Amino acid sequence: MPRPELVDQALVSPVYLAGPGDSAWITVPLTTASGWTALNQPLVPHVVLTGPLSKSQLRLEPVLEGPWWHVSDRDGRTGTNWQASFDGSTPVELIAAVTDALTHPGYPLRQPVDPYEPLRQAGWTTDPGRGAFLSPEGHVRGSRNSRGGSRSWQITARLDEDDPLWHAFLSAGTPTVILASLFKTLASPEPARRSAEQIKGFPRRGITLEWERWPAEHVARALPERVEQLATRRAATSPPPSPAGGEGLAPAGRRLR
Repeated sequence: MPRPELVDQALVSPVYLAGPGDSAWITVPLTTASGWTALNQPLVPHVVLTGPLSKSQLRLEPVLEGPWWHVSDRDGRTGTNWQASFDGSTPVELIAAVTDALTHPGYPLRQPVDPYEPLRQAGWTTDPGRGAFLSPEGHVRGSRNSRGGSRSWQITARLDEDDPLWHAFLSAGTPTVILASLFKTLASPEPARRSAEQIKGFPRRGITLEWERWPAEHVARALPERVEQLATRRAATSPPPSPAGGEGLAPAGRRLR
């Protein structure tokens, strides 16, 4: 019996320094597990996906400067809109934390949560009054802008003060369950999985890097398993009949395999 083909896999932690990864980790589950539709635009070098009710959108547009990823949603209850944007070097696990929370069947009837609790539990420095937080080694800093009475958030990862790795922006009106899912993944001790090609040329200072050799078949199954888990979540979970009876949406920031 032939031996299974083995491939090198890098386990990188913390996740926020792991490099971008594979965009399919975000886009494939949206279209195959969550009912989103790809907008067909031939010869246009970007991807646009819209949610089932056209209230939500994800746009991936590689640019020389500025964010690549854009997620937006219109609240069906209040009519308000919120947006999130991420640089192209942002780890896909962080963006997936946002889209996984957005596509959770209980999201429309969500209840407010404390988004900073996952950070506090992981030993991050937090100041909820000012909306500020800092990772234990100082590589990730978040702040809330309250100008004009509205609140938006900015997050930056950097190894050196003048050398940012990635930026993220979340607008005023971003639900706390979205923030909590993102913050939970930021603070997660679970390493990100990367191929040798995906970490080539990416800074390795400040990370813990472990190499393992995995069967190629096992590696190839990771994305289909994630899709299956999210599809099962969608099929098995139905929202409560009314907002008054709704349960809070638990942050869904853990990377699914």
